Amino acid sequence: MSSPAPWAANRTPHPASLILFCTALLVAASSREGGQLAFACSILMMLALVAAREHFLKLVRRSRWLLLTIVILFGWLTPGTLLTPLPGATQEGLQLAAKNLAYLLVAISVVAGLLTSLSPPQLVAGLRSLLAPFGCFKRSPDRIAVRLALTLEQVEASRRGPVSGADGAVSTLSLPAASWGPADAVLGCLTGALFVLAWFA
Repeated sequence: MSSPAPWAANRTPHPASLILFCTALLVAASSREGGQLAFACSILMMLALVAAREHFLKLVRRSRWLLLTIVILFGWLTPGTLLTPLPGATQEGLQLAAKNLAYLLVAISVVAGLLTSLSPPQLVAGLRSLLAPFGCFKRSPDRIAVRLALTLEQVEASRRGPVSGADGAVSTLSLPAASWGPADAVLGCLTGALFVLAWFA
């Protein structure tokens, strides 16, 4: 795996910067409650539907049973004021269900945006860069990156279905070279602001 240049005039953000930004966005949005949480969830869902529609709808479809379970567990199994139109449901339970649904939809929206912005090799390269400081603890970031890349490859292969022997051969792992640039400085400032926002929530 080749190491990218430490700094270059690159307009495209480094994958590690995008991963950190999405993490900060998820943490900041999840630290909200009430109307602020509903607003953040609505904005992120609209952005995901516009910019990452395919991944968003796919993740929602795969999470449909989890979404339904949240509604049933909180809405019908939480003690509180009974609602006449919905036998067995409580007002407090539905409020908790709506809150947890919003948290999950925020996470789905952010992950959909990240998957749309980064290809699997870029995602692995970004995580490798973020794990690089842990190399001093005898944890090789390259080894973790290889394992993650193989896992993602197996997931993609299972989606494609059975393949022939030639197509199923293990390919050479190649991570894209990424350099740091001014866009990363902007994303870094936004990431820091989001973490501060979450801290003082």
